Amino acid sequence: VDDEGTIVGLLDIGKCLHDTIKRLEKANVKSSEAAGDMMRQMASLQGAGGTQAAAMQMLLGPLMEQAFGGKASPTLRSLLAGKPATIVSPGTNVREAGVKMAEARKAALVVDDGELVGIFGFKDMMSRCVAKELPLELTDVTSVMTPNPESVTPDITVLEAMQIMHENKFLTLPVCEEDGMVVGLVTVMDLVYGSGGADGWRSIFSSAMDVADDVSDDSSVHSLRSTAMSVRSKKAVSVRTSTTKKKEVPVSKLRPKKPMLSNVEDSVLSVAQMLANKRGDASLVVGANGGLAGILTDTDVTRRVVAKYLDPSRICVTEVMTSNPTCVSMSDSAMDALGTMIENHFRHLPVVDDEGTI
Repeated sequence: VDDEGTIVGLLDIGKCLHDTIKRLEKANVKSSEAAGDMMRQMASLQGAGGTQAAAMQMLLGPLMEQAFGGKASPTLRSLLAGKPATIVSPGTNVREAGVKMAEARKAALVVDDGELVGIFGFKDMMSRCVAKELPLELTDVTSVMTPNPESVTPDITVLEAMQIMHENKFLTLPVCEEDGMVVGLVTVMDLVYGSGGADGWRSIFSSAMDVADDVSDDSSVHSLRSTAMSVRSKKAVSVRTSTTKKKEVPVSKLRPKKPMLSNVEDSVLSVAQMLANKRGDASLVVGANGGLAGILTDTDVTRRVVAKYLDPSRICVTEVMTSNPTCVSMSDSAMDALGTMIENHFRHLPVVDDEGTI
């Protein structure tokens, strides 16, 4: 870190979505007559998810209809149509599972005799296997998977799936038929794209950011009290929108989570071990001059190291990281930043100070 700037943090699209919903919930409950009306309406609604699903329908249903042109929330079956699941069997070694995960860019579902018995994700690969230096070809996926994961049926809507993810802070959700047959896996980004994409979600995020600050969650690291963040690259080229008449709120109000830093001289193994110890999933890589050199995520470890049969102890992080990543400054527009994350399938977005340096 030099005198011209500091690493501020990292935005996570899953956390941003969670905070958006939480913010809207607070605003809805606080509004006049909201509490009584909510309970009466929730009691009258039926279907999967019960009270929680009803609350989410009340909360986001009208916003989603408006944002997505009056269309009904699609089902998970429609989202997964034509998309084969990443399925492995007990006895599959971790390396083989990693290759399949890299090809599909999805976590692996462990299926035994047609029944879902576990899920093995990118963070599991990094924290439970690479960081612990397990022999990948000799490690059965069942020994490092998360067993008996919660699943949902393909006929629930995106809105209902979003509620489950929100309540449990899931990033992925297995989908199975009533008889147990595995259909596939949906992620937070799948739900965003399946219900309007960047344009639709701009409306949702904007509605959340319009809520008065007194209903925000002050304890949330990513409390969505902001609406202003113009995206710019590491070269500090801002993309500002001058058409909006609303007061813009800077990224600093989002309070990005504390970054986990590594050095350009570190090995992939040392970075994986650091992230595993801190329960993180992404590291910002800092150069010799203190500037942002790149970012390495748990997905990168699987796709660019494990699936390529590279030795993480001998590979420098600079060989597999994403170099010169797009980033935002503390005073940039939140709406533009969130739009950039969705449009470019970014789960993480580095945040720098207003000098444009890290």
